[in-house]
Amino acid sequence: MFEIIMYLFESYIQVDQTMELDTQEVTDELIQEGFQKTDITKALEWLDKLANMHNQDPESKTSAEQKTSHRIYSKIEQRQISVECRSYISYLEDAKILTTHTREMVIDCVMSLDSAELLLEDLKWLILMVLFNDPVSDDAFLQLESMLMDFEEGLIH
Repeated sequence: MFEIIMYLFESYIQVDQTMELDTQEVTDELIQEGFQKTDITKALEWLDKLANMHNQDPESKTSAEQKTSHRIYSKIEQRQISVECRSYISYLEDAKILTTHTREMVIDCVMSLDSAELLLEDLKWLILMVLFNDPVSDDAFLQLESMLMDFEEGLIH
């Protein structure tokens, strides 16, 4: 399912935010690319959930946030999100790229994926998608995108 999400993000979503997608047309294209209909349906539902996340009240999950607080992962979250990925999320939060709210969005997105454990590289793309989709995270998106592209090109700051 994550491969479909990445395919759609790279092909459509990142290119033109305002473009309306015809679900049936996209489904037909993905089937032609060799993806399974059930995986396509799950991926489209996941993307729809992501698109609607920014409409939620940011205070709903983060109302008790304090500067000295930190996130404790449940046992289920620990099984699905590796130590390496949790550390990266914490790193981005310390770097002020993720807020408490966007961190929770990322965790929700990871937990709703249909995979046993997400690789760090996949998590980076997922975080980029969450920030891209959040209208108040433009600066954080550009900062993370710059970090990822610089790293891929071999530049380390």
